[in-house]
Amino acid sequence: MDNQLEQRILACEQENARLRKKINRQNGLWVLGLLLALGGGAIAGNSIRNAVFDSVKAREVVVVDGKGVIRARLGGDLPDAVMAGGRVSKRGSKAAGVMLYDEEGIERGGYVTQDEGSNVMLTLDSKYRQAALFVAGPDQAQASAMKLWTAGSSIELRSDSNGSRLSVADKGGVTHQQPVIAPLSPATCTQQKEYERKYPGERVCQSRYTEAACSACLQSE
Repeated sequence: MDNQLEQRILACEQENARLRKKINRQNGLWVLGLLLALGGGAIAGNSIRNAVFDSVKAREVVVVDGKGVIRARLGGDLPDAVMAGGRVSKRGSKAAGVMLYDEEGIERGGYVTQDEGSNVMLTLDSKYRQAALFVAGPDQAQASAMKLWTAGSSIELRSDSNGSRLSVADKGGVTHQQPVIAPLSPATCTQQKEYERKYPGERVCQSRYTEAACSACLQSE
């Protein structure tokens, strides 16, 4: 009886030892599989981060900083500008290109092309409004301009069909122009008359040409 009991105990111990070895092997395989999975994921992640693509096609690419604030936007149809205080500044035309934003997410400038007029321009803004502009037109005349301004004055360097000149202006209009553009070309005069009808009282012509040149044009038949 005792001998049979000892044999059973020994058999149980042997079976337990076999099961422990099997379980240990299985646990080892699970751990190895987990490590391989983690390592593979890390390798895949590194591969994606270091990947070089020949071409990327997207409607928009947005860059954010560590706080999640949008700092740059590359897009084919850029949204209107949001300035300080939440004021929305309409672009007046669809635009595509690159926009830059400050630490508050306020638009501070960009490099874009516009659908209407097909101008290409580089702009620099304060938190409240545009402050600098460098623009080129699309046609063979190669009209271009660079303008800097504050709330009360501006200075502009422009080349177009009327010639090249430097113009200084205040809220009333051009105060100094070198060389003076007078008279305005027929095409320019026709355009300024259209502006006068469309924006009465806003002195659009005087913001770009002298009072004498604008009067001669606008009062002509």
